[in-house]
Amino acid sequence: MKLRASIDPSIADLPIKQKITEYIGLFIVSTTHLLLFSLWTSPFYRLWYGCDASFFTLVGRGILEGKVPYRDFFDLKGPYFFFIEALGQLFAHDRLGAFIIQIPFAFASLVLVYELCLLFITKKQAIFVMIVYLWGNITTLWGGNTLEEFALPLSLGCLYIVLNHVVRRKQSFLDLPFSVITVLGLALGVDIFSKISVSAPILGIIAAILYTDISTKNFKKMIINIIYILLGVAISALPVIVYFGMNSSLSDMLFCVFKLGFSRSTDYYESFSITWELKLSGCVAAFIFAVLHRDRLQKELSITLMAMSAAIWFLLHLGTPFYYYFTTVYPALLLAIILFIKVYDPIILFENYKQALCFVLFFIYLCYYVPSGLDTVRTLLYGRDFQSAEEFQENAENIAALIPEYEKDSVFSFMIDMQMFEANDMMPCCRYVVNLPYFIDLYPQALSDILEMLDNNPPKWLIIGDNFADNLPDIYESVMRKYDCIYDNSAGHLYLLRD
Repeated sequence: MKLRASIDPSIADLPIKQKITEYIGLFIVSTTHLLLFSLWTSPFYRLWYGCDASFFTLVGRGILEGKVPYRDFFDLKGPYFFFIEALGQLFAHDRLGAFIIQIPFAFASLVLVYELCLLFITKKQAIFVMIVYLWGNITTLWGGNTLEEFALPLSLGCLYIVLNHVVRRKQSFLDLPFSVITVLGLALGVDIFSKISVSAPILGIIAAILYTDISTKNFKKMIINIIYILLGVAISALPVIVYFGMNSSLSDMLFCVFKLGFSRSTDYYESFSITWELKLSGCVAAFIFAVLHRDRLQKELSITLMAMSAAIWFLLHLGTPFYYYFTTVYPALLLAIILFIKVYDPIILFENYKQALCFVLFFIYLCYYVPSGLDTVRTLLYGRDFQSAEEFQENAENIAALIPEYEKDSVFSFMIDMQMFEANDMMPCCRYVVNLPYFIDLYPQALSDILEMLDNNPPKWLIIGDNFADNLPDIYESVMRKYDCIYDNSAGHLYLLRD
């Protein structure tokens, strides 16, 4: 007799005390996971600054000091992410502030994975699913303090809310209350104003709901659903519009996040590579599972899994395949694993060709992510990069010691990341602070703005990395006409404006 992935009547709500105990355990696990593997923020690695992570905390610190993203910091990520960073810096300065704000998001993600499991499988089986998630997350965490890890609980939360109605309350998508639809729109809006790719799981859920409306010819419900989704998006957009409007930077935000963000995704699209597809192997496995097991899943489950996987696969093929981007795959991958365990409980290896194919695809995922995670574990065990982090800190402080305290608001940099500024609690004096060769190629006006600054209002101090002349020849020529190198070490070269 074929099993159907639906609610197990034997799974009842746990007593409150037991639930609290389990949540405390999940909190300990998620926080320990961060302490061990969030290399760029964990207090265990006090001096290890990550390149992107340092820029994000810098922007958060800048917001608290009255600076405005996009006007004072040129970047393409959306404002909600930087607001989260500012919240972290409100609690504590520097890396610690980022770590503190990571904790509730990591905890929420693990709780939601656990609760998704309990919709379908036992607690013992849920432990296996959480182990798969936590191990993969060693790789996709990438060092910590990335947008994708903050967006993950939002996607998992939307998935849980919808499936709770479908599975526990036994409602079809046609019966979902409009409050749920509005929440989906609200979450979608937050993601859109963070980075479009992280919205893929929620877009997939919404697509599955609207597909159900269309397939049942319930066009009135479809239109109403769209209205409530747009209402949720509008609610999430309102604080952003008000904040940037009050700071006369709304056009800057819209230009950077949407116009340049779209250009970045399309103009810098990389061609097919097997590595890219291996990073997406979990997403492919989820889609194939849903297609092959349509007859053994509730209709809403199979449609949701297929739509989420397709949306994730498409949006993660835009731009470039950095490891941490693939955190977005987890809602689809984990749901597929949960449903696989439910459908084949008890599991008999190679019961049929469908099961065998899913095993192979999941094995491919493990073969890619397990060795990658082991690299981070080796770093934890043997500390191969800790000494270089300590050396960088010492050299960065030696450079900053030559800059008078009252002149540290007149420091800029070329060809270095923001570790230098975070390690010395400084703030750069120009908006184009990271990824300059890339941003100049994407937005040529940046080069004109920098050359104008160097001509008319040059900062007194410059900290410059290697390969400056090769990567930024026009700026190099301008700098050489006005500045002298007075000190250098492995962290950078310090230049002083001539009198």
